Amino acid sequence: MAESLKLLRIPLAEQPEQVWANGGGRTRQIAIEPAGATFAGGFAWRVSIAQVATDGPFSMLPGIDRSLWLLQGAGMALTVGAQSVVLDRPLQRCDFAGETPVASRLLGGPCQDLNVMTARQRVRAHCEVQQWTAGSLFAVDQAPQRLLVVLVGQVKAEGVVLDTGDALRPDGPAPFWVRCPVQCAVLVCRFLPA
Repeated sequence: MAESLKLLRIPLAEQPEQVWANGGGRTRQIAIEPAGATFAGGFAWRVSIAQVATDGPFSMLPGIDRSLWLLQGAGMALTVGAQSVVLDRPLQRCDFAGETPVASRLLGGPCQDLNVMTARQRVRAHCEVQQWTAGSLFAVDQAPQRLLVVLVGQVKAEGVVLDTGDALRPDGPAPFWVRCPVQCAVLVCRFLPA
């Protein structure tokens, strides 16, 4: 690891949680850029995990590109504009523009989803959920800004240990290595200028 690269661990316990304005669920904010920005506006990117408790519409977010993965629960049926999308398998993904009307119907009770939001005019996100077997070693490629979120298991990055729910935010662009001592699933996001 380059000496100038520092890895900031964001423990699960330090990720703030809030109730949605419509009362339909709760969201745990994992990270936002810039620090101190708000969900209401002014962010370049935001990563969060939502607990969806009821059917209902998504918030309209003009100018924001969104990616959503089902994490837990039976899932939901989405109406995304004129399209129907069913998310009923863990780590299944749906991408859509924030100005598109989206409504959800739960398929079998509450569920949990992972959200990545980016301001379209400022940032492009390259995000994927990677699943690794115990003992795997993988590189996190260079990018101006990155975020890793451990969805399942535990990982170690340059001496920093992350458990399920923890996140890692490097403060520099240099690549680094991550080891999975147990089977794991990790969201890896690279944020690039638009």
